[in-house]
Amino acid sequence: MASGALRLVKNVGLLGSVAGQVCSLVTLCIPQWLTLSSGLLESEKYTLGLWETCVTQDTGGRVCQASASLRELAAEMLVARILMCGACVVGSLGLVAVLLGPTCVRYGAHQGSSLERRTNIAGGALFLLAGLATLVPVSYVAHVTVQKFWGPEFPTHVPRWDYGDAMFSGWIGGFFLLTGGLLLIVSQLCANRLAETPASFPSKLDFSRKVSFTKVDFV
Repeated sequence: MASGALRLVKNVGLLGSVAGQVCSLVTLCIPQWLTLSSGLLESEKYTLGLWETCVTQDTGGRVCQASASLRELAAEMLVARILMCGACVVGSLGLVAVLLGPTCVRYGAHQGSSLERRTNIAGGALFLLAGLATLVPVSYVAHVTVQKFWGPEFPTHVPRWDYGDAMFSGWIGGFFLLTGGLLLIVSQLCANRLAETPASFPSKLDFSRKVSFTKVDFV
């Protein structure tokens, strides 16, 4: 019963981590980190990402231009680009580590072995690190954006940058990576403790066997 529950927790953690990794990749690639609607031309919408800046019109046309060089890129966007690339790499390594468990089972190790549990714990730790590396840049860019464009000193009627879909995807992905990695680690640590626990005595005694008593002579 306990092993089945732990297996369920492990599978939920793995699915959550995979979903978080997908969201993290989407956050890295799409250019909707920040959005801006022009005050002069309401039909145009600007989006800023880690790699390019795009202008979208109501007619459906879209023009994108690659971001400037690293020296001209804003500090918060440069930090976000570096950390997001690291998050995607670390998350991919976590997937590789978790997938090593079934491979070990296939090539000799039995299911639920200590080697499989260690690879799952390593994968969970990498997912935790990837979740932090995803949440930090998204939250940092959000903080800088609020300070620059939403402070009390900024004019009210001037167009200002706002959060885009990529940032919400990053927050969701970071949460899933943290939760999935934590569930993986907890399930495998509990599995280790369960494996080290000695076998319990049977709950019912077997009285079916006959016990022979020898005759004792008293003097």
